[in-house]
Amino acid sequence: MLLLAAVAVALGVSVVTEEGLKELQQLATSWTPAIHDRFRNMTVDEFRARLIPVENLRSLRTETHVSQLNLGKTKELPKDYDPRVERAHCLPEVADQASCGSCWAFSAVATFADRRCAYGLDSKQVHYSEQYVVSCDFGDGACNGGWLSNVWKFLTKTGVPKLDCLKYFSGMTGDRESCITHCTDGSPVELYQASHVINYGMDLDRMMEALVYDGPLQVAFVVYSDFGYYSSGVYQHVNGMMEGGHAVEMVGYGIDESGLKYWIIRNSWGPDWGEGGYFRIIRRVNECGIEEQAYGPFFEK
Repeated sequence: MLLLAAVAVALGVSVVTEEGLKELQQLATSWTPAIHDRFRNMTVDEFRARLIPVENLRSLRTETHVSQLNLGKTKELPKDYDPRVERAHCLPEVADQASCGSCWAFSAVATFADRRCAYGLDSKQVHYSEQYVVSCDFGDGACNGGWLSNVWKFLTKTGVPKLDCLKYFSGMTGDRESCITHCTDGSPVELYQASHVINYGMDLDRMMEALVYDGPLQVAFVVYSDFGYYSSGVYQHVNGMMEGGHAVEMVGYGIDESGLKYWIIRNSWGPDWGEGGYFRIIRRVNECGIEEQAYGPFFEK
């Protein structure tokens, strides 16, 4: 067994090590591994606590899949699309889920907010409350993870208030916390909903079309231990054990200087991680399952 995999098994051992880094520097060709300060003293168990169970990546298939719709031919698409250039006013600074496995809520709320902005429902990026979703969506597991299909049921049937109503604190406590009936200032909770959601999973042309014309998609992938070393470049899994699943926001796509096609992904590990809080992952090979589910919400104007 390779050294990186052996290290990941050991409880109480850091999820990243100098030995693991040296090994990856020999194996990773399309991306640059490094040891990030946030993971330097983090144990494997602590790292896994920020993820969701791998079985949660399975779609419950209760939503509409794009294959059920008669959409005709895809629209003309640019060879690359980066909303940080095209829709910069709709993308805020990358948030940090901290010590809670709430990536399912963060990525869903970010996708919800960014699409509202892209649709012109919010004149600029408005931050909605991840904490409300973590605390009040009882179909999901709060800091123990959630299902992408379930959180969209919640956002279409119940909705979410703006951040000013309830700020995030489960990242410090690691708990669900109580579902509120009033905002922290005592005012009523005003909820915003999506009208419906479409799953574009595995229809790559439709995924790209959605990104360009409608806005981001919520996706998820299997995290292996080598991902903890990601610093920059186009990620491809090269070594290490499966650690869990992770839900993120897919915002764009492109091709690097070597001709490698990639997706642009916004993470929820803060702006100082990866490429300004983002990472790129190889496109069109379903790397780590990232193309299997791709949820995009719609809104009534």
